[in-house]
Amino acid sequence: MKKIFILFLLMLMLVSCSTEGDIKIFNRTTHNLYFTIKGNDYILEGAESSDTHKTISVDTGNQFLFFGNDLVEVDMHLEGETFMMQDAINGIPIEEYFTETTLQVEPKKTLSIYCSPTHAGVKLINNFSVDVVDLAYYSDDPDILISLIDQPIVSGDSVWSRLRASSAGDSISYSFIIEFENGFIDSSFADVNDLTVDEQLRIELE
Repeated sequence: MKKIFILFLLMLMLVSCSTEGDIKIFNRTTHNLYFTIKGNDYILEGAESSDTHKTISVDTGNQFLFFGNDLVEVDMHLEGETFMMQDAINGIPIEEYFTETTLQVEPKKTLSIYCSPTHAGVKLINNFSVDVVDLAYYSDDPDILISLIDQPIVSGDSVWSRLRASSAGDSISYSFIIEFENGFIDSSFADVNDLTVDEQLRIELE
């Protein structure tokens, strides 16, 4: 009886094994991508970096020799400084964007995700000694300000936001207002015209 039990265990070891599937993300933008997979946060630098892709291995559990490979669902948050995932109809992207999705990962296979830019953007780096309490912009109407932050940008910190990009048939002008904790308001970044896809206005406060 003991020999039969040992033989049974050996057979289980032969017909099943723990496997992994890979998620490989390619950053085709010039700026950072930010993503979360299985509770782990990652930053993937843009085209100026020498390493613009990253592979994450996902445990797909025990796979049995005599059964087909089961897909494993993995939740992912993914966005970038000039990128958002978007829906498509018949392979043609439409302007419906999202940051959360569920991937189906196949054991011993690589799921590749290619991230091409979809937006323009703005990035503020506060190297000034005073905190920034608001970063806002207006486009057509100076009386309609849209705030881009929900908490102060302390000295040494930074913030970024995506913006709708200008195109050949739709030219957009942005004017930015920076308000400091001491009450000073900087409106010198006015009439920023024609930020195209993957172009980011960089505001560095010294």
